[in-house]
Amino acid sequence: MFEVAARNRVFALAIAAIAAIAASKGAAAPAATIPITEFPVPTAGAGPGGIVAGPDGDLWFTEIEANKIARITAAGAVVDELPVPGSLITELPAGIVLGPDGNLWFTELESNLVGRMTPAGVVTRFQVPTPNSAPTDIVVGPDGNLWLTENAGNRIARITPAGAFKEFPVPTAGSGPTGIAAGPDGNLWFTESAANKIGRLSIQGTFHEVDLPDAGSDPEPAKIVAGPDGSLWFTEIGGNNIGRVTPAGVFAEFPTPTANAGGAIIAPGPDGNLWFTEISANQIGKITPAGVITEFPVPTADSSPAGITAGPDGNVWFTELNGNLIGRVAVAGSSACAAGPATLCIDDQPGDKRWQITASYKTSEGGGLAGNAQAISLSTLGVSEGGLLWFFDAANPEMLVKVINACALNQRFWVFYSATTNVGFTVEVKDTRTGRTKSYQNRDGVPAPPVQDSAAFACSPQGDLAGGAASAAGGATGSAGGVGPMLDAAVPAAGSACATTATTLCIDQRFMIAVNYKTVEGGGRAGAGQAIGLTSLGVAQGGLFWFFGMSNPEMLIKVIDGCSLNGHYWVFYAAGTNAGFTVTVTDRQTGRQRTYGNADGTAAPPEQDTSALPCQ
Repeated sequence: MFEVAARNRVFALAIAAIAAIAASKGAAAPAATIPITEFPVPTAGAGPGGIVAGPDGDLWFTEIEANKIARITAAGAVVDELPVPGSLITELPAGIVLGPDGNLWFTELESNLVGRMTPAGVVTRFQVPTPNSAPTDIVVGPDGNLWLTENAGNRIARITPAGAFKEFPVPTAGSGPTGIAAGPDGNLWFTESAANKIGRLSIQGTFHEVDLPDAGSDPEPAKIVAGPDGSLWFTEIGGNNIGRVTPAGVFAEFPTPTANAGGAIIAPGPDGNLWFTEISANQIGKITPAGVITEFPVPTADSSPAGITAGPDGNVWFTELNGNLIGRVAVAGSSACAAGPATLCIDDQPGDKRWQITASYKTSEGGGLAGNAQAISLSTLGVSEGGLLWFFDAANPEMLVKVINACALNQRFWVFYSATTNVGFTVEVKDTRTGRTKSYQNRDGVPAPPVQDSAAFACSPQGDLAGGAASAAGGATGSAGGVGPMLDAAVPAAGSACATTATTLCIDQRFMIAVNYKTVEGGGRAGAGQAIGLTSLGVAQGGLFWFFGMSNPEMLIKVIDGCSLNGHYWVFYAAGTNAGFTVTVTDRQTGRQRTYGNADGTAAPPEQDTSALPCQ
């Protein structure tokens, strides 16, 4: 058994390493039953710890003792155990998360590193600036970067997908920052296990700390996650509670029925509840948003359930640190979307594939064409709340579709889509959790107007996960219209091919696209749109831009070669936003430029400019 104390690690949480909590087991309350299936880990004594849904429909988990990252399919087959470079004694891979770049990111407790592993097993490692800081939990932040706790270093750190670090010292000395979560308010929330506080950190670096109500009894808060109704939920190892705190700082605590249960890791489930591991009581717990707790015994005795996550199959998956097993809980009432060529699956909670999107088209153009739209998932690019659909060519997608959790704003899920087509189509959005559906249509021959349905689906009174600030990010439905295309201007030719950067999209190594936004919403926000290239998905003629959150892109834009038809390159874009913006498209070969805009507060109309830039 991995002994945290033996390694002088205070709550090496990191979604795994709490197993050494030396709490004595109390008399367990009568436990309920639920179907649980266990699957063995091939490497003996591997010590499976953190677990997360991956970009490929499988589950990925850390092997603390074997110094590996492993992959298990939804059918229960461990198909890969990929070694982390270094010494078994010094690495200790623990916390793990799916990054915004489609790779797995993990912390290495003893070696003071953050690791990045591609799905193919290629590992890159980044040194934490503060020595011996014990990087622990890790999460994707609202800014598209990775954020982690440094338990011994008493810091919160930010690391970009490129590996650049910035550290923020926690105001309370020796606080022992442990778990970390991206909150629904756009901040980072973390636990201070040694100081018995909950901390909040803005992405700009401003801290706010609050004592737990039972701080005097040493509750030892551990893992924290975003949960129902926009609150943050956390475990208390010493307090034997599940805690809840609103972004305004209002606390509630719910006692775990089994005494000294050792509540370790908590995660949102696919059924609208939260699920947690009881490492000392050898149980899996479920808590509703109202605070009702049910406990389920793990089949293998003394197996020490540790990490837990919602799986892509609609079940809950967990690791068994001592049992050397991976467990799967069959969750009643959940039926995840099954992705297919014509079925797009979009997450509400990470990995739950709650929303099923299908579409069909029919047009009189081209002599009459009809069929089913084909899906392009964006999950490997860090976009979990949206995806693309194409009708005629995979390299030229027609539609960007998003489902946004706005339960904290108006108790609704919003459906936004924008399409760069005048083809007739029908889009159907299905909530696989409730069976409810919503359909939208466009008439053939009409440029598809944007849809910003901010009342699409009611949030469950039992508690749906609340989304972040979705006002300017998606925008309430405004008046249709915009500034439209502006006059093009001749500018000096760059004389070289362009390249996609953080704020610049490059298409065909020739057309450079930049977007700037400005809105009065959210107190006034402005900045450069962030680019997402799509060449890795086979889309060479287009890309995406996001303004407020990488998982929720605002714009699909394309440059199409129409030279054989009318002697011009065409610029098409569709945007699911009512924020004001300016789009600039530059032909780096000729130096010609074309600019488009949308007025703030209006639902951006689609742009289909078939005379944008002359062919030369």
